[in-house]
Amino acid sequence: MSGRDGSGVELDLQQLNLRDSSRSPMAEQYQPPSGMFRDITAEFIEASEKLAVGQLVQDPQFTLFQAVGALEIMDPKMDSGLLEPEYDLFDAWKPRLPEEIIGIIDRLLCNEITWHLGSALSQTLFASLYIDKLLSSSPVRLQDATFGTPREATEGHDLIQKVLRPYCIAVVKSCGYANRQTSSEHIYEEEDFVPQTYGIPLLQIVEYKDVDALIDSGLEWLSENKASFSAEIYTALRNRLLLRKALLNDFSKEGESYHNGAKPGWTESLGLIAEVEKDHVLGKDVPDAWSLSVQRKLASSVPPRPLVELPFVEAITTLRQLCTETRDIFKILDYAGATNTMTYFLNFGARRPPPLPFTRSLIQTLFFKDMKVVGKLPVKCILFDDLKELCNPAEELLDLRNSEVEAPQSPAFQIARRMDWFVERVGRAYTDLYRNLCQNRARLRRLLCKSVAEWDSLQVEAEEIDSELCTIIQEKPVQMPNGPAYAFPLSSWVYHYKLRLMELVTLLGFELEIFPLHEFDGMYWYLQFYLRTRGSHIERMLAFAGNEEKTLSLLNFHLLEAMAMQDLATALVYLYAALGRYGLLGRPKDPLGDETFRYEGRMKPFLSMGVPEVVPYEFFRQVVDNVDLDTPTLLQYAEEHIAEAKKGYRQLTNLDAETARAMLCREWYRVGMQKLLRSCFGVGVAIGIFTREVQAGTAGALVVTLDRSEGYHPSFPVPLIKTKK
Repeated sequence: MSGRDGSGVELDLQQLNLRDSSRSPMAEQYQPPSGMFRDITAEFIEASEKLAVGQLVQDPQFTLFQAVGALEIMDPKMDSGLLEPEYDLFDAWKPRLPEEIIGIIDRLLCNEITWHLGSALSQTLFASLYIDKLLSSSPVRLQDATFGTPREATEGHDLIQKVLRPYCIAVVKSCGYANRQTSSEHIYEEEDFVPQTYGIPLLQIVEYKDVDALIDSGLEWLSENKASFSAEIYTALRNRLLLRKALLNDFSKEGESYHNGAKPGWTESLGLIAEVEKDHVLGKDVPDAWSLSVQRKLASSVPPRPLVELPFVEAITTLRQLCTETRDIFKILDYAGATNTMTYFLNFGARRPPPLPFTRSLIQTLFFKDMKVVGKLPVKCILFDDLKELCNPAEELLDLRNSEVEAPQSPAFQIARRMDWFVERVGRAYTDLYRNLCQNRARLRRLLCKSVAEWDSLQVEAEEIDSELCTIIQEKPVQMPNGPAYAFPLSSWVYHYKLRLMELVTLLGFELEIFPLHEFDGMYWYLQFYLRTRGSHIERMLAFAGNEEKTLSLLNFHLLEAMAMQDLATALVYLYAALGRYGLLGRPKDPLGDETFRYEGRMKPFLSMGVPEVVPYEFFRQVVDNVDLDTPTLLQYAEEHIAEAKKGYRQLTNLDAETARAMLCREWYRVGMQKLLRSCFGVGVAIGIFTREVQAGTAGALVVTLDRSEGYHPSFPVPLIKTKK
């Protein structure tokens, strides 16, 4: 619109009309010769100053869509194809000081690690002008991967040719191997990892042995010219080439090769990281060796994205984490039983900081490939192993010789047919569970919310198979308090896993900060509800475990673990219910929708569950709020339960790895138990503080926040109760 208030704005804007220059008085007074231009900037600014705030001038033939999509040529922010001067002026063969070579190599390492952490290659490694020169000709042979032709025939190229070039080629080759491995498994693009290479091959055609030999030639050249460098510089350059050689060897091995006897590496790389970290102070930064302009070649249809810079200290720490955790995952190849393997995967996904996408991809390959578990076991074996250790079913059910019987009327044939069906139906969900535990925590919760419904369906189907098997093997019932009962091992096994998944979904809700503070009492109530249900189920399985020592040990461990967490969750239910009575949980004053609608939305993943079912909202609020108990009684109950939780976690912390089924992750298991024990102590302190404030009559003047520090378990943050300032 244009102004029409007599201020002169309308006349000035008419002078700038683009449709009809004949109507412009200024156009009639001045006609520039052909090929000449007139600068109207001053006139434009003068006219625009007469516009009021909020007024907009738009030519009818220049639409809003065209305005948004317009590009200003030669403007770096708008012209995505514009190459900055430093790109064209960069000379890759310019002689560099040894300190500058060290600085370039260290920054390339930072770029590589930043890519592993989830940034795009265009924002990291490809922004290096050395890497750009190396790959600009899309080399298919090693000798073609060069920095181009030197502009001047000057001396001083040896350091670039013999040290920097081999390092750059090895970096690109390492990224190619990492990209291949990470993309081969269930790792989500753009969420964990960006595999896009913008059509640039990462030297996939070049053989590993040729790149390895090139690094060796660089090391040999360094050794021959050792006198040309100081001892510190020589050692720093050599350490970097040795580290790259070791990393190239580690990344080059495919996951399947370890199933065929390839020796796990990463130990040599770990030993060299400390040396490289120590020598970093010798390096000199070379900022002109990186440019944002490279992105304009890679993706000219979008504006450039800022470069992602990772400090060297963080990069080297992340590299050490990558090597340590990747070396650690090879433990699963030494199969120690299904329960130990499951414990390892549960602890692997819960580590802080989380494992990198490459490691999470490689462990999936090591665990399950070509329908084999850890490269040697069919799914049936690990499934039967887990089933036997947890439920100890009748021996004839797990007898592998049943599959050799061909007579349809034989009980062994009937058992084999039903057990094979069970393996086929449950085996995929079981192996998918291992894969899901390798995802990031947010993705894991989303996947588990979907898989819980599948496990619920499997439980119903397993109960039908159990009924048929019970008849085939002529099982005798066991007298229980509610009457005679049968073992039903298949459905019991499925039900136990379904309950564990429901608990994990709830725990992840706290860890990922999905639940607001005013919902903590209700969600901890559901957590203890699932734990109490699983505890009752474990007690039932104990009645059918017989005298099998391994099964009895496992079930008692699961029972102790469930009861300890149930006590902790119950204490928190009572504490947050008491805090809510004083309005200290920050409940929204005008929330959208009613309470019942939000409750159904929160419990949506479990609404279809048959057992345990989602309780009605009215009953849920009644049992959570405990309206029939006064606040001092609530706090007393909370104190009693937290004391029991402390006892339980002390026992769990002191268990040996064999009893805790943590043979593959002893240290991580102990760390997890210690965090849960610290959360118990923190909650106990909060209960004591609030009890004193309630007795003093000053509870209404408090404020509650959460302490999510590293020392506490992420699913059990400690409430901090302080006086309002």
